[in-house]
Amino acid sequence: MSQDNNINHFNDEVDLKELANIIWAKKILIVSMTSVFAIFSIIYSLYLPDVYKSSTLLAPTSQDGSSSNLGGFAGLANMAGVSLPTGNITKGQIAVKRIESHEFFSKYFLPNINLENLMAVKEWQPEKNTILYHKNIFDSDSGKWIRNVSFPKTKKPSSQESFREYKKILSVDEDMETGLVYLSIKHESPRIAQKWVDIIIYNINECMREIDKEDAQNSIDFLSESIKTTNSQSIKLVFSRLMESQMQTLMLASSNDAYVFKTINSPIIAEEKSEPNRALICVIGTILGALFSVIVALINHFRKIAK
Repeated sequence: MSQDNNINHFNDEVDLKELANIIWAKKILIVSMTSVFAIFSIIYSLYLPDVYKSSTLLAPTSQDGSSSNLGGFAGLANMAGVSLPTGNITKGQIAVKRIESHEFFSKYFLPNINLENLMAVKEWQPEKNTILYHKNIFDSDSGKWIRNVSFPKTKKPSSQESFREYKKILSVDEDMETGLVYLSIKHESPRIAQKWVDIIIYNINECMREIDKEDAQNSIDFLSESIKTTNSQSIKLVFSRLMESQMQTLMLASSNDAYVFKTINSPIIAEEKSEPNRALICVIGTILGALFSVIVALINHFRKIAK
């Protein structure tokens, strides 16, 4: 048994020596291919534009209310068409999902930005603080979209196509224990990244405010009419308490600028890029080139032997 192990060990050494000899014999091929990959990695990394990230830390406001003070009337409230908090999901959680929605993007974000800054940026020149656009996509002189695309795409990107790009540069993470929300935007221009984060913060508060005000006002109008048409004093009492709850919601929505989120750490204009990591790209490209060239050299060698 010991003799068999020694033979296997000897064969392993022979195989390793053979592989080393093959690699050494093909060293010119391996070095050449590795150099090509390395040069390509350098060119590719230099071609990539610098991307900056602006981020903010948000804390949910304490306006999620509770229907516990209505006791057994909560069921009747739902039957009456009045929406009350259930405690299962907070306004902050709803707001996070709304930020990531196409509806929020198309109604509250897209109208407040220049579309070309989302869909056609080539690079940002820090010396002049100017943005260069891809000439085959957007003509900055005439302000017209000139890209050549086929159906269903159009020369000017649609809201759905733009939304997909928005999702790539947006990051929204919520800490489930504390409710704190980390929001960031990446862009070639650090000024635009910071501006867009501010736009999202402002508009998510306005969006949630408008929705709650509309719901509360509709509920108040409905309850006011219902009180007039019922003769039951107990039901009138319930409706009055429901109206009081909705009027409180309406008052809070009208009085507080930071309706859903208040800013803990305001977004800033980044001085240093967040990506790309050009050194890492070059290292990975060179390593992949070396591995690929070794594999090619071994395949060529064993093919010759097989023939």
